[in-house]
Amino acid sequence: MGLVLLACALGATGAMVGRAQHAKPVELTLQGVVRVQGGQAVAVLAEKNGARRLPVAVTRAEAALMQLGNRHGLVSSSLEALGGHVKRVDIDSVGASGSLHARLVLEAGAGEVQVDASAGEALALAIQSGAEVTVDAEVLDEAGISLDDLRGKAVNTRRREVEPAPVFDI
Repeated sequence: MGLVLLACALGATGAMVGRAQHAKPVELTLQGVVRVQGGQAVAVLAEKNGARRLPVAVTRAEAALMQLGNRHGLVSSSLEALGGHVKRVDIDSVGASGSLHARLVLEAGAGEVQVDASAGEALALAIQSGAEVTVDAEVLDEAGISLDDLRGKAVNTRRREVEPAPVFDI
């Protein structure tokens, strides 16, 4: 029993060390918001120094906020009134259904707070605030699409097993 616990502890420690050695996050920029079959809004993020794209399914409300661009909305204005701002958004994982998850990094004074959010929610706030958007390299490898993929059939076959994100009428 003691040997099993030791093995588990070593495995967990190895996983933490391995996580710390991952590649540097990849910076993204919003290329645009498009509507795909069925009216689903998709934010297309472009790799800043590369050719890959990261499609992010967003709600109609999130799409509208992104299309307004760098205009301070209610949430970002409220954060500023409280002495804080959105520092960046880190897209950090892909859920079982193919949805992207993110951490919204807020900064106030010398402190930093990280808030879990859907990628769409966090992205809308980052765009409004003019904050940096990054993605873990592994997430971009898994969910990203290259321009070559867009020219061929790889996108259609690669995305078939992922359920489309729900569209909410707001």
